[in-house]
Amino acid sequence: MSHRNGGGVEEEQAFLSPSSSSNDAAWSKELKGRKAAQYLRLALEVGMAIAIIVLSTCILREQVQVERTPVPKFPRKTYKFLPDSHFVRDDMLFNQTDTLNTLHNWLPLSSEARGYVQISNHASYGILGSPYTVAIDRTTDGPAYMMSVFHQLHCLSYIVDNYQRGYAGANLTEEVAHHSAHCFDYLRQSVICAADTNLEGDTEAGPGWGSVHQCTDYDALLDWANEHGAMKWRTGLLPGVAIL
Repeated sequence: MSHRNGGGVEEEQAFLSPSSSSNDAAWSKELKGRKAAQYLRLALEVGMAIAIIVLSTCILREQVQVERTPVPKFPRKTYKFLPDSHFVRDDMLFNQTDTLNTLHNWLPLSSEARGYVQISNHASYGILGSPYTVAIDRTTDGPAYMMSVFHQLHCLSYIVDNYQRGYAGANLTEEVAHHSAHCFDYLRQSVICAADTNLEGDTEAGPGWGSVHQCTDYDALLDWANEHGAMKWRTGLLPGVAIL
């Protein structure tokens, strides 16, 4: 009986031993696999955290550099480029009066202060140079800056006006030649600076017309410029027919 029991125990131990050893090895291997997966996951999470921190730092640095200008970022708005006879007429250059009257319609495109804006604490912005001294009201002069978009509109209207005068036979004076050359180069650099990357297609309206552009919301820009403007020249201080 005891022999049989002893043999049974030995047989049982002999039977269980290899299986137990195999299970232990499998469990140990699974445990190592889990630890390796945990280490890999931890490494990935750490790597992602570092990447997020680096990207966030770059973005914040870029935003700080860009936002050091006192001018806010205006919203974007969709415009379709189309000819507008209110601002440019095909036949206006044949007659000086027609040219001046048409250019007079450009006045609302500029701010009421003819493009000059006042910037409080302007010395704290390293990007700004020295301000102009302009009329703040009827009795006071003070510092102000010209917004580039209004300078660009002035240059374009100046070229149109003098192009018509030249067509009508006016001699090119040294002042007009100098001012026009300045405007040509200023507008050249302005176009490059703005770098409008909207894509134009072939439309029935003609080259450049009929294409949709994502642009700065010009109404929002004008509102800001008028809110921070210097003396309001457009409120009764301009002659009957004036250009920018």
